[in-house]
Amino acid sequence: MSETRNGKRPDSPKRSWHKTFLREVGIPVVLALVVIQFVIQAFRIPSGSMERSLLVGDFLLGLKFIYGSPLPFSDKHLPALSEPVPGDVVIFHYPMDPEAPYRDPQRFQFLAHTLLFGDLFWDRTPESGQKSLVRYESRDFIKRCIAVSGDTLEVRRGSVRRNGQDVPLPPNGHYDTPGPVPPDVATVRDSLGPLRIPAPGDRIALDEISLEEFIRVYSLALQENPGVAVRCSLWVERDGVPDPEAMIRQVPQSWYEEFNIPPAFAESLYVLPQGYRMADYKVSEVSRAFSMLMYPFEMPGRGRVVAHGSLMPRAGVLLQDVFEFWNRTDTLDTARVRLRRAISVDGVLDTVYQVREPVLFMMGDNRDHSSDSRFWGYLSRLNVKARALIIYFSIENEDGLLSLAPWTWWRAPSRIRWTRIGRLVHD
Repeated sequence: MSETRNGKRPDSPKRSWHKTFLREVGIPVVLALVVIQFVIQAFRIPSGSMERSLLVGDFLLGLKFIYGSPLPFSDKHLPALSEPVPGDVVIFHYPMDPEAPYRDPQRFQFLAHTLLFGDLFWDRTPESGQKSLVRYESRDFIKRCIAVSGDTLEVRRGSVRRNGQDVPLPPNGHYDTPGPVPPDVATVRDSLGPLRIPAPGDRIALDEISLEEFIRVYSLALQENPGVAVRCSLWVERDGVPDPEAMIRQVPQSWYEEFNIPPAFAESLYVLPQGYRMADYKVSEVSRAFSMLMYPFEMPGRGRVVAHGSLMPRAGVLLQDVFEFWNRTDTLDTARVRLRRAISVDGVLDTVYQVREPVLFMMGDNRDHSSDSRFWGYLSRLNVKARALIIYFSIENEDGLLSLAPWTWWRAPSRIRWTRIGRLVHD
């Protein structure tokens, strides 16, 4: 051991705390942020729509860079390594999320995508007690891609056909024993198509499609035009002249209240002796309700709400049938009466809508208990976030016995699904 001339040991070199902090904390944090932003997305299965392929309580990782990672502080993405194809299990932003601030561009100004704090918006007209800076976290879903732009799809009870070929169920997919469901549910769930999945550049003549398909196209227009006011319009023409007093009479109300047009839009509401609930609407009011799809507005007596956050293609099934019935009973010459349709993008109204982005059709593996494209319509490629990769944790807690309370934690080890940890999400 060396000594100095005066017999004392030399002082040990002092480590710079700046370098230590950078090496031990700064670099790992930066790497973690890069991974979170560009590589992976964590996701928890909250419902049974993908059972038995994925179970409630599964925690999985998805690969962002496969479909193109988002760039922070912008609305751009890196180039994708591949595009979603039928069979992929995809994590995506739920396209009908009514809380998304970009649904109301007059009020909310987009600021930036951030790594850990979601999307930031500036509220131009905050209500009392609200802050102007709004943080929005995406409401994400996970489903299996069934068809893509250009495919022809047909869904029948217990079977799916794409481009004329049967699409087999995934190994863990299933149907339940059929039970009684409302006719509108049966139509969109078990008797869909054949329909062609729209492709970029397609010009869809809105007057020539059913109301069911019109709502799908309208929801697609909402997705393709974030931050822009998108509205739709319905009106009746008699001999080419608009009829502002035209009525859609005796529209049956769905068993599920959230799928009905709100009563505030109805001319009258009544219950038949058999117990069926009915409503009469002016076509102009139906148009107003449809155009407010997913947009907050002031409803009398209820404040600022979403008109009908769940209004979906099944509402079109009901209205199409009712309109055709009353059209036939209202006049002997049915050709004189037309139900016109149009979509307005940033104030420009047109009876033709041109598709801008690739389109996907998504379905859950638990076919009879899945809120998917059969109910809320097409998924724009713009809302795709990641491809599901691997289950990194799984725990059973559907009965709610585990909670934040520490005295419930002793049950956790027995509820962990150890055999599911490490499973790849491919079947």
